[in-house]
Amino acid sequence: MFTDSSDLYDLVYSFKDYEKESAEILRIIKAIRPDCKTILDIGCGTSEHHRYLNKHFSIDGIDLNSKFIETSKKKNPAGHYRVENMVQFDLEKQYDVIICLFSSIGYLQTMNEIIAALKCFNKHLNTDGLVMVEPWLNKDTWQNGKVHMITIDNEDIKICRMNTSYTSGDLSILNFHYLVGTKDQGVQHFQEEHKLRLTSKEEMLKAFQLADFDVTFDEKGLFGRGMYHGKKIKI
Repeated sequence: MFTDSSDLYDLVYSFKDYEKESAEILRIIKAIRPDCKTILDIGCGTSEHHRYLNKHFSIDGIDLNSKFIETSKKKNPAGHYRVENMVQFDLEKQYDVIICLFSSIGYLQTMNEIIAALKCFNKHLNTDGLVMVEPWLNKDTWQNGKVHMITIDNEDIKICRMNTSYTSGDLSILNFHYLVGTKDQGVQHFQEEHKLRLTSKEEMLKAFQLADFDVTFDEKGLFGRGMYHGKKIKI
């Protein structure tokens, strides 16, 4: 999970085109749920998408990271943000659309957790509601042993994040090493370990069905990881 790097998140992921992704999310929602007025973003992170989506919808968010929640509140003051676990939460409110982006679902490490989360998503959807879930990689797309690096070279701060990766059972393990340099603090080094489940498409489709969704899978998604579209089944 993001711990020591929480304050650096927006800088590290500044390469993402949030405006373009938000436009694609808007297109999908208008095509599938054209009367959508409300969105819940689960695992919202720092809510950069909300800068664009809040022009069209009322949007709230939940995340485990309290720093992310505080950042989200500043970006979208009209939204409601809470620290919650996606596996088990109760907002006492339903939404037209739920989004769970940037592979947040991958941090759930068992199928039981994934199914429980999707059931909780379902409970928070209005009739005919739509859920959009961007998955993590699976064993076919995962590259074991890959070394990856992101660098930020701003005037006031320099960041290098490098990681190696390996697998342990159904889990992918990413060891992030950060070098952060500033004038006041000098150069600091810290590490984070991220564990994400390598869940197959077949397992995910089954989980959606068990959570009472009529599900389809878009192979491309927002940037190549795919996207599950689940429509709430009327019971």
